[in-house]
Amino acid sequence: MILVEVSEGRSAVEALAKEWDVLVGDTFTSAFAQSAWYLAWLDAFQPSKIAVITAREGGRLVGLLPLSRARTDVRGLYFTQISSIARGNYESPIVNSEFASAVLPTMLDTAISHFGRRGAFWWPNMPVTDVSAGLLRSWFASHNMPYIEEKEVAPRLRLNGRNFEEVEKEWTSSHRKDVRRQHKRLIADKGPVSLWVPSSLEEAEPVLTEFFRVHDEKWISQGFPGMFTPELQRHFRAILRRLWGPSLHFSTVRCGETDVSYLIGFFAGGWLQYYRPTYRPEFGVYSPSKIHVGMIVEEACRRKWMGVDFLLGGYPYKYTWANETMEVTTFTAGFHKWAPSYLWFTRGKPWAKQRFTGAYNGTKMWLQKTLRRTS
Repeated sequence: MILVEVSEGRSAVEALAKEWDVLVGDTFTSAFAQSAWYLAWLDAFQPSKIAVITAREGGRLVGLLPLSRARTDVRGLYFTQISSIARGNYESPIVNSEFASAVLPTMLDTAISHFGRRGAFWWPNMPVTDVSAGLLRSWFASHNMPYIEEKEVAPRLRLNGRNFEEVEKEWTSSHRKDVRRQHKRLIADKGPVSLWVPSSLEEAEPVLTEFFRVHDEKWISQGFPGMFTPELQRHFRAILRRLWGPSLHFSTVRCGETDVSYLIGFFAGGWLQYYRPTYRPEFGVYSPSKIHVGMIVEEACRRKWMGVDFLLGGYPYKYTWANETMEVTTFTAGFHKWAPSYLWFTRGKPWAKQRFTGAYNGTKMWLQKTLRRTS
């Protein structure tokens, strides 16, 4: 018999953490599904109306939906949205695949009964290969809920047990030669180059502080506003602290005593996931991120990892390394096709984003530059 229950608040996440992580296991989605990821989010952000919907079979946890109902900001015109507590590049409902068809619809029914039929339902970045994607479509149809899907891809480099020389041969000649050339140039001009990985949390924390500054300086130098607000810095510090260990990757390319490239990423299902990179703008002529990826791929080949996952965003530079893609879909659903919240999230917001993002980013960047000059 399946028992579905609702637990409320942050304490529900903390209380379920051990069972939660057993249910998650170790797949390519697990970095963004583990309890530590959700707790790191809650350390920085304050979603309201938190509810964790659980399903048990004979006392064993077989399904879990960590959801919140929150009022959005001006970008969502303050409409209410029911969604996952945290945000990640891969977000699958946390269910035992053997029980998915039996427990997921019931957990969703329970969630709607708990939160009410207000606002919009939003589930981002579900891998299209996940069994839950089809179940969610069927659930929307059975409840007469209009919905749209938006697709995005994550380029990946699958290694298949090959050595680095074999992997290199797959890349274009120009890319392969440029990776080698830039690496040699950096050594010749600036000194020895190594891939540095902190050995302790205490060693990593000051480098993370440096990462924030370098990241935003690079973005501003390229004409974009910086992103690391105090709130987002708090989130990344929580990621470092809570995920420290086998599921976290934090590395730099170190040239002499200077870190010239940085990467925060994750290990999940044998994949290294390339989450947040940056480099010092003054070293840009050496393509330090390209050197960094090349060194990581070489390390991945030595350690027999599944590959390197560049996560969401089909940017051209990712395809110079990748040999496959993972597709995800984002569901936005409403409780009526003419509901103002559904119309805004599916029509109004995409239109406004396309029309006004450039002006918004330009103003934000100008303000950040002004504040830096006067501070």
